[in-house]
Amino acid sequence: MKWLIVEDALRDNHGHWIEYISTFKKGLLDAGDSVEILCDEKAEPWVIERFAAQAVLPESIWHRIGDGAGKLTRLFRIPIHAVKTWLTMRKWLTAHPAPDIIFVPTVLVHHLLGWYLLTTGPLRKCPTRILLFFPNTPVNLVKGTRRGMFSDDPTARLFKWLIRRLAPAVQEGKVILGVETIAMRNVLMDLTAAPFTYLPHPVPVFANIDLAPRVLTFAAYGPGRHEKGSDLLQQAISLHLEANPKSPVRFKIQWLTDFVGADGSMISKLKTLLDAPQVEFITHYFQPGEYARRLAETDVLVLPYRIESYGLRVSRVVIEAMVHGIPIIATAGTTLTEQAEMYGACVECSDGSIDSLLSAIQQVEENYAALRAKAGKQATLAIDHFSVKNFRKLLMNRLKNKMAHEL
Repeated sequence: MKWLIVEDALRDNHGHWIEYISTFKKGLLDAGDSVEILCDEKAEPWVIERFAAQAVLPESIWHRIGDGAGKLTRLFRIPIHAVKTWLTMRKWLTAHPAPDIIFVPTVLVHHLLGWYLLTTGPLRKCPTRILLFFPNTPVNLVKGTRRGMFSDDPTARLFKWLIRRLAPAVQEGKVILGVETIAMRNVLMDLTAAPFTYLPHPVPVFANIDLAPRVLTFAAYGPGRHEKGSDLLQQAISLHLEANPKSPVRFKIQWLTDFVGADGSMISKLKTLLDAPQVEFITHYFQPGEYARRLAETDVLVLPYRIESYGLRVSRVVIEAMVHGIPIIATAGTTLTEQAEMYGACVECSDGSIDSLLSAIQQVEENYAALRAKAGKQATLAIDHFSVKNFRKLLMNRLKNKMAHEL
């Protein structure tokens, strides 16, 4: 099987794309497939060398999210990026043999418009299948329910229109619409009537993870943000240390920049935590190999992500916790707890509640041994499920079932 991975966010060490694409490339090569990779035209030289990638794609949209651009500028980026994607891929496909599968791992509406144009144009008559994979979509849960609704935004209307226009290609198996959670699949199928396919988010298993007895260490990795409940976590840790000044527990928080809270105010690191010897703020992007080392020093991952952002979308961090047998604290009603029920060990906290998060930290401290044992037992299931091998198997089954139906 010949794969072409098209990822314009593959550019530098910002975000999770280096690990994500590395995992796919290794897993597909191990399966005997061939892999070519296209990346951002501004990719750093070491990225191009590491992946033997062709740096031909338009400048990453993902890297411009949150750059402070005005609404009109953000809207104009959609057709501009789509046309650039169409032109780039049309040129590449003309000059190269057609792959069996084109895989676009992290699709935004900007990419979706471009790939709609490609699917109805240069790719219409060739045998290549196109896998469009959505880490996030303009869909939210209706508060207090598991029903979904499109956000009130022009990009959401365009997304819905494009999915409907792609429906014939999806029905015939030319295009596969992939999502990373069952909750997202169910909501999108209900809202669009299009057949979305659940495919697990693969993560690697680091060989040097060692959960030997030590000072109990809680951690939150990834840039601090409102949607991740980083503000809640700070407050809960502060209260915990105030109530338990002699507690040997340690906390590690990755906090790259301050961020805007729900009320528009800037959320900064608490001085009480900056001065606390039990707390470490990590203020840099991880260097190669550092994340594996950090996980090896972590006993519990604290993920008080808000439902409004993670009621449907996946968290790579929680999957990494599960495959390494690390217990988590996560918000009830999110996909994090949904997945942890099947493949990990989790203590739940209530959405947006500092007191509930504080209680969860205390519960874990009191019951860590049992949680660690459960997480360790579940790790084998998690490793199998969240693998490229399983991702590939489920995708092949989807294609075979479609071809069998057509016959």
